[in-house]
Parts: sequence; C-alpha cells; structure tokens
Amino acid sequence: MQIIFIRHGQGEHTLNIPQSLHIYDPALTNMGMMQAIGLAEEMPLNEDDILIVSPLRRTLQTAEIWSHKILCRKITTPIVSPRIFPQIPKAKTLPCDKLLEKERY
Repeated sequence: MQIIFIRHGQGEHTLNIPQSLHIYDPALTNMGMMQAIGLAEEMPLNEDDILIVSPLRRTLQTAEIWSHKILCRKITTPIVSPRIFPQIPKAKTLPCDKLLEKERY
C-alpha cells in the first residue's frame, strides 16, 4: 500500500500574498487546473484508489480533475484540512482556509 500526500493546484489565494489570503473560498486558477490535469497524467488513478480530500473548494476541484472518469472512492473530511484546527483552540484560520459547509460539498 502506498500513501501519497498531494496538495491542491495553484489557488486564487496565492496570487497576491498577503492580501489574497483573505479571499473567502478561493478556487483554482487556470494554472491550478492545468497542474491538476498534469497530476492526472503523471499519476493516473484507478478504481482501487481512495482519495481523502479536505472540504475546501480548491482541494475538491483538484481531486475532481485528477479523478475525472475514474470510479475511485472519494472521502471528504476536515481531518486532513489546513492548519489542523481546532487542535490549537485559540488560533484562527485565514478566510482562504475556511472549510465549506457539508451541504456545499
């Protein structure tokens, strides 16, 4: 068994740091979409693979592009989310890392 950790493709929140870190729910840029397509070409998935994805738009978009037309299992969970909150109780996440509500993913 292999475990491979992949982040997302380039997101809108990285285009004008630090101001862009305050974008709520940033999507992938065109470059990020191309990176996800490249990932699919370089590391193709199969039906036996399992994707575990954080509930952020850019990670869901990356997973969707990577797994396009592949009937692999996909699990969305905040356990693999950025900044591993709420493990640091008094810390606050940036708007770009605010998790989507379950109804949205």
